Amino acid sequence: MISIRPLRRSDRNFVLQMTQHENWMDLPCDINRCVECACGEGCFVAEIDGKQAGHVFSFNYGRIGWIGLLIVKTEYRKRGIATTLMKEAINYMFSHGVETIKLDAVQSIADLYRKLGFIDECDSIRFARIGKRGITSFSKFLEHMKEEELEQIAEFDAQYFGVNRLKVLDCLFRDYPEYCFVSRSMNKINGYIMARKTESGFWIGPWVCNPQNYATAKKLITSCINSFDENGLELRVGIPSVNSNATRLLQSLEFKEVSKSIRMVLGKRDLTGNFLGVYGIAAPEKG
Repeated sequence: MISIRPLRRSDRNFVLQMTQHENWMDLPCDINRCVECACGEGCFVAEIDGKQAGHVFSFNYGRIGWIGLLIVKTEYRKRGIATTLMKEAINYMFSHGVETIKLDAVQSIADLYRKLGFIDECDSIRFARIGKRGITSFSKFLEHMKEEELEQIAEFDAQYFGVNRLKVLDCLFRDYPEYCFVSRSMNKINGYIMARKTESGFWIGPWVCNPQNYATAKKLITSCINSFDENGLELRVGIPSVNSNATRLLQSLEFKEVSKSIRMVLGKRDLTGNFLGVYGIAAPEKG
């Protein structure tokens, strides 16, 4: 029999093992950050006969919520566990004020989400390159992000993401301030970028910029890449497919498309944000 319960602190290593089995390149701090951003309350574990069988995380940003980290152990698949976990997360979100739920789905399980009412929104593309060699530095034009700027940056970000996600930005900044940059014009923010370490290199994002400022978007990513203290590692970025400027920019920097998932939505469709300003997502599991 399937039973669903809230995530416990003792489950974090189980979650890490599951994500690593899926080759998602997460580090222990990534799981801790996810739990903190979800406030722990929206995270659920499925058990079969008292044994951990799977998990799902939900992130409540207010009117918009995000579901991610849905994984079921291989030996327990095709028993309805993923559907049961998803229903628990969906019910939690809608009962806590969320009006629109989003997620990134790999093609192989997209039909599961469609059966639950999710609708395709756009492709979510992953780009990668090796190392930072050959990247031109624009760092003299930009500043490292400061903690006291985070609220203002979150307000800028909300214009494009759709809602304020200060907690996500704050948690990421605390772990990796050296990889966070902001661009201003006449004392107004017109773009920012953040990055984090992974098992195999670096994940770049969130990366958000006024869609009219292509040159600023380029300065942001080149400054960020040049801040990395190691060369020869894999650099990854995820972008919404509708942002053709982001695709063009990444290709000019010799990034190659390596995979893609499907951005999906459930609930009100008017809370979509502005994809044209999203040059890099924070992470597939939390937007």
